[in-house]
Amino acid sequence: MKSLLHDLLSLSTNVVGLLVVLLAFATATVSIPAYAQDIWQIEPKSSVAALSLGAGANQLQIGFARVSGEVVFESNDPSDPIVTLKIVGDAQAADYASMSFSSKQSAISADGKLTVTGDLSVTRVERSVTMEPNEAYAGPQYGDPVARTTTREITLVFSDPRQIPSQNRVMHFPGMSTVNREDFPQLLDAIAQDDWPIRLTNDEKCENPSTISEDYHGPECTGTVIASVSNAVVRRGNPGAEDFSGFEPTVTPDRNKATIALNLKLEEISASPSVSR
Repeated sequence: MKSLLHDLLSLSTNVVGLLVVLLAFATATVSIPAYAQDIWQIEPKSSVAALSLGAGANQLQIGFARVSGEVVFESNDPSDPIVTLKIVGDAQAADYASMSFSSKQSAISADGKLTVTGDLSVTRVERSVTMEPNEAYAGPQYGDPVARTTTREITLVFSDPRQIPSQNRVMHFPGMSTVNREDFPQLLDAIAQDDWPIRLTNDEKCENPSTISEDYHGPECTGTVIASVSNAVVRRGNPGAEDFSGFEPTVTPDRNKATIALNLKLEEISASPSVSR
């Protein structure tokens, strides 16, 4: 009889212990909040990076690049997005430099801006040049292209996404970063020395005229211009006179700073269902 009673008590104790463990696990699971991710794709035909030397009023636009990638917001904390960017001058020109950005952390600053810190990688295509003047000299000889990539940490400053209206699942998301030469000299060299487009055009079509005359100035192109360099210029000399030397920018940029200005068009492609973590 005592043995049976002892077995029953042991069984009861084990059952109660198991229930306590299950209850604790259920409570812990419920206490972890569910979250959802809203994925926004960067539309590359309308998203542009303006590349400039200098900053603020002392800024000279050098050219433009197209931007692709995505921005992922967590619905319970839109101030901490995951941002991945690909910045290219022209998809048809392999010799252009390219950049990529991958965020590591984000925060809302005291002035209400979204600061996104991450790694910017700059890839430049370089060629060796050999010049040996002699009787058979026919010009410089270029070696095979070699791609070199350098990565540094930068901070992009965006408008607060919680304050940006979206319409038809589309959002315009502007941002900017100014970088000092001492922090990232390869970035300034890429902007200053590489051949970035001074105009970006969608659906561009170029055709030569049916007849070519003395005033021929190249093929005629049509399309929608989405970005074009707009530096203020000043005339040097008098048009038609011997002292006329064309037009020059009114701004002499600070070549120890570079500015990347982003104008991104985001399209929502997925609002993930809530999951637990």
